[in-house]
Amino acid sequence: MRNRRITTVSLCLAIILCAPLSAIGGKMYRWVDDEGVTHFTSTIPPEYANKERILLDKDGYEIERVDAAKTKEEHARDKELKRLRAEKQKIIEAQQASDRVLLRTFRSEDDIKMARDGKFTAINVHMQVIRSNIKRLKGRLEGMQKNAANIERQGRKVGEASLNDMSVTRQQIKDAYASIIVKERDKDRIWEKHETDLQRFRKLKKLQPEKPGISPSQQASSLLETVVACTNQPACDSIWELAKAYLQKHATTRVQMASKIILMTAMPVQNNEFGLTVSRIAQKDGDGTEIFLDLQCKNTQLGDELCDSDKITDIRKGFQAALAQ
Repeated sequence: MRNRRITTVSLCLAIILCAPLSAIGGKMYRWVDDEGVTHFTSTIPPEYANKERILLDKDGYEIERVDAAKTKEEHARDKELKRLRAEKQKIIEAQQASDRVLLRTFRSEDDIKMARDGKFTAINVHMQVIRSNIKRLKGRLEGMQKNAANIERQGRKVGEASLNDMSVTRQQIKDAYASIIVKERDKDRIWEKHETDLQRFRKLKKLQPEKPGISPSQQASSLLETVVACTNQPACDSIWELAKAYLQKHATTRVQMASKIILMTAMPVQNNEFGLTVSRIAQKDGDGTEIFLDLQCKNTQLGDELCDSDKITDIRKGFQAALAQ
């Protein structure tokens, strides 16, 4: 009797499973429980509402698949992925816009090089003006110092106004040298920008790539080879003493000034003389300081030849090494 009951139940289940869904009526879901057992029901139990399920039509074919609800971690990952894709698209669009501007602005590699060299010329002209101003300021300062020395030899005290004028002039000279360093670094930024433009232009035009050129700071005549940076007061003070010794060792004219911010020898009078100036320049964008050596020859043909000589080149190149001791 019991076996007959079991057989009847099994037969009924088989009939239900084999029968078309239309005969059962309503919609039907196929889902899998936590034990891995597949179920066919018209509703989903509440505890499985967030699990994957498949909606079947009356003939048992899949018509809709509902994915399992995502976890918090999956939502966070999708959000981050969406953000990264948006950033990537912004970069692509920015590069495309930059490429369009590049191709509209320049017709050839020579156009890019001419634009770069034109900016270099403008900077060099500006630096010549700054150097002329430095020469004028040094001459003025020398005159004020001579006048102050004469007053002291007469047993009189130098006036406060005169002392203030000398202090202001020293600061103006230091500021002018700081401007020269800025202009020299501007050359490097211009070079890097146009070198990048050249490489991109060649790629867009499918031109033969070339080896990168030599930037202004990599050239032997760069003023930046006589710039030494220091990061704190004690280190700067030690380097400043080394700079003072270096100036005294190589000077061909008398030391005209030795303050805490500027060291300066007299301007050259003979063709075989040169003036040395070391300035201590605070960096505007940080707490560090830069110590800069500048060298000036007499403004004559022989003076220019002296400044181009190996002797001067060695003095310039030896500055950083001497201050690194």
